Amino acid sequence: MEKMLLDHDENLTDSLVWAMFKEGDDRSMNVLLLRYFRPLLHYGSKFTNDRLLVEDVIQDLFLGFLEKRELLSNPACLKNYLFKCLRNNLIHAIKQNTNAFSIHDNEDIFTDLENIEEVLVATDESEEISIKLNRHFLSLTKRQKEALFLRYYENRSNDEIAEIMEINKQSVSNLLLKSLAILRENWVHILILLFFN
Repeated sequence: MEKMLLDHDENLTDSLVWAMFKEGDDRSMNVLLLRYFRPLLHYGSKFTNDRLLVEDVIQDLFLGFLEKRELLSNPACLKNYLFKCLRNNLIHAIKQNTNAFSIHDNEDIFTDLENIEEVLVATDESEEISIKLNRHFLSLTKRQKEALFLRYYENRSNDEIAEIMEINKQSVSNLLLKSLAILRENWVHILILLFFN
């Protein structure tokens, strides 16, 4: 019976599950948690290495939804809405938690974007190349790294990134263009190292 319910729940759209939740169906909260706990945990891990803090913030986020369900809006894209809520709540929690390091203190939170170093190591390329590639990536600002992560890892549109990061669409375009230009400019040097070492 439970397996049938889960199979059926997978066919429900986010909008429908959200509407069911707002109308008082508590099972719909479980559907949302099953769908989004891992993506939220992964996104939250870009802000702090304290996994327990991220898990707590996610749980508090969903508990907050339960408490205020009648007041909740109907977001156009639920995943973007959840990312934005998590981002705001997590930044607030990090500021209050001295054991976690914040995005303001640590510029390297998005260094694992598409696991660049792991790809190089996996293909047995030289350590020098890995170090140079990482250095170029680290030269990006935290906002540039976050925009790249959302665009190329989470496949979010510029509008969605603007909503999540609470900036305008033009700022997202500028962040992406500038960071890609920096990486492209340095990519030539990396390719030379790859092929001529």
